[in-house]
Amino acid sequence: MLDVLVYVLFGLFLLMVPGFLFTLVLYPRRESLDFWERMGVSLGLGVLVLIYLGFVLAQPGVKMLTLVPFILAVLGVCLLFAFIAYWRGGLEVAIIYERALMRKISRLRPPKPKPVPPEEKPTPPEQPPPPEELPAPPEEKPAPPEELPAQPPKPSEEKRESGEGV
Repeated sequence: MLDVLVYVLFGLFLLMVPGFLFTLVLYPRRESLDFWERMGVSLGLGVLVLIYLGFVLAQPGVKMLTLVPFILAVLGVCLLFAFIAYWRGGLEVAIIYERALMRKISRLRPPKPKPVPPEEKPTPPEQPPPPEELPAPPEEKPAPPEELPAQPPKPSEEKRESGEGV
């Protein structure tokens, strides 16, 4: 289903863009045609341009009527028409239409919510996290008993005084 939508949109693009650029070449002033007249003439001229391109690409000496050469030829003709329209001053009409379209699109968007000033924003009270989320305290292991180095028993002072121990 999505591929059908892509083909339809791509087909409309191929029909309208070369014709619209050709109308900018032929009628470079906005006063020459109103919007709907320009769209109708664009559709007709777009079909005309595509037919002529297909005819040229299908010549027995050329034999290049496949998708990629056809799309490249359409892009080349569009660039040529855009350059000539720029030279004649017709791209100003395209800019006017683009701005009008953007204004209409911006009206369709829902308005952005107004920001609340910081002093009016209610601040939620800070609550401690539930016990499940608290980190567990580290388990304390009892320290191993320190072993004292073995020392030879000291002779008691009594034995030293009597002289027996030496």
